[in-house]
Amino acid sequence: MSSDISEKTLVALAKALRAAKLDAIVIGNCASMLNGAPVTTQDIDLLIRDTRPNRRKLVRFADEIGGSVPMPVSGLSKVEWIEGRLAVPVEIHYDRISGGLTFSSVRSRAQIVAVGDEKLRVAALVDVIRSKQAAGRPKDRAVLPILRDTLAVKKRLEEGM
Repeated sequence: MSSDISEKTLVALAKALRAAKLDAIVIGNCASMLNGAPVTTQDIDLLIRDTRPNRRKLVRFADEIGGSVPMPVSGLSKVEWIEGRLAVPVEIHYDRISGGLTFSSVRSRAQIVAVGDEKLRVAALVDVIRSKQAAGRPKDRAVLPILRDTLAVKKRLEEGM
């Protein structure tokens, strides 16, 4: 499994989301990468609303990437995953993520990022940091200094413009 998500993979993801008409936000380390952080990841995390129409769109999305229907990651969470033709699996998070962040709140701060000739809605780095801080897993704690440094650099660059 690759830990480097290529532009080709991100373009394929964006095309599949568009074809399925699924309103999804890229979260996790993939969002960190798309925000300029020098990190890697072994999956793509998406945040969506848990509605009947979205569940149907999710099946279409899975079909678009040559994957199976979403399967639970564990019996203890609502997180599901899809393995398909993308270079990495896709994890689906429903309605909220760690840190008390809801789909609506994350979406309100997310930005549209161009990947090739496609676009992805990507969580703001501040939301990724808050979520990883709240999750508190060793892998999340390990990446927090890098994410905080990246956020500080981005803020300085914005102030200098």
